[in-house]
Amino acid sequence: MNDSSPCLHPKFDAILVAGEGESSYKVYHEHKAFLEIEGKCVINYVIEALQRVDSIKDIYIVGLKDKLERTLRNAAVDSHYPKTIHLVDQRANLYENIFHTFLKTIPGGESTSITELEASRYRDKAVLIVPCDSPLLTPHEVEHFIHNCDMTRYDHVLGLTPEEILKNFYPQDNRPGIKMAYLHLKEKSYRINNLHLVKPLRITNREYIQKMYQYRYQRNFKNFIFFGLSLYGKTVVEHYRYYIGLQLCLLFSRLGWKIPVRHFRKWTPKRDLEQCISTLLKTRFMGLEVPYPGAALDIDRDSDYEAIKTRFNEWRANLIQSEHLLPHASEHLVTG
Repeated sequence: MNDSSPCLHPKFDAILVAGEGESSYKVYHEHKAFLEIEGKCVINYVIEALQRVDSIKDIYIVGLKDKLERTLRNAAVDSHYPKTIHLVDQRANLYENIFHTFLKTIPGGESTSITELEASRYRDKAVLIVPCDSPLLTPHEVEHFIHNCDMTRYDHVLGLTPEEILKNFYPQDNRPGIKMAYLHLKEKSYRINNLHLVKPLRITNREYIQKMYQYRYQRNFKNFIFFGLSLYGKTVVEHYRYYIGLQLCLLFSRLGWKIPVRHFRKWTPKRDLEQCISTLLKTRFMGLEVPYPGAALDIDRDSDYEAIKTRFNEWRANLIQSEHLLPHASEHLVTG
């Protein structure tokens, strides 16, 4: 369910995740959303981009509410125009932050049982999940992503940025850049850009999302083996094969060993991985290739922040210029 008829131009509420839980990474001992670039907090760049996307209805920001209020007030952000901005106090973890914020987008959602909501028209309500640490996110990229998500066939669509689009942002010629990790699939390598269009009530195994998030930076080989077993179960051997293949590709890629990467990536065709995730979460999942790099240029470590801060104006100008060279979907941007 959306806020307008599918034959018109559907609008979705957006949830901007800025929680400061134990599993959230800090850069220079600060939450990434509140780092400054060109005198402005990173989260304010993301808000500005979302405010210009016509496909977005209201914006919900979840995190430390007092800190968010101060940040928006100091930047003179209008919380009523062009979008209404709602601030939501954070919960214990990422999953609770997203799901309880989603409930706030439903009239009476917090006081209604999940069973009742799953049997109501809101079971098909989709929301856009957006990261707080991608200051180079553009309205065109978000609009393109939303426009190309087929929410009649899928319940959860995740944005994927191809490796070849991101190579211009690597360190080069003694200039700083971002070193990125990829999902090395059989067809090509992708970076997860953390844009999600999702129907939360259509994901049966929602609790698995938090487990996967907690282990996303797993380095210990024994731990990631046990994590895979706990996630997939010992009986789902073919699904576990995809997980091992992805982890081995990630390991060999870090070591610069291209031959084993080329071998093990064959274990994981994109469609098979999508079906694996669909089975795991008990939903209909797909990864959508997005030809824009902004959302994937997030801040994961100190060096990423330094690179983006140093080359921000250059990269931003290049992104705006390159958008005009790519074929656009039917985009609706707020210009007022």
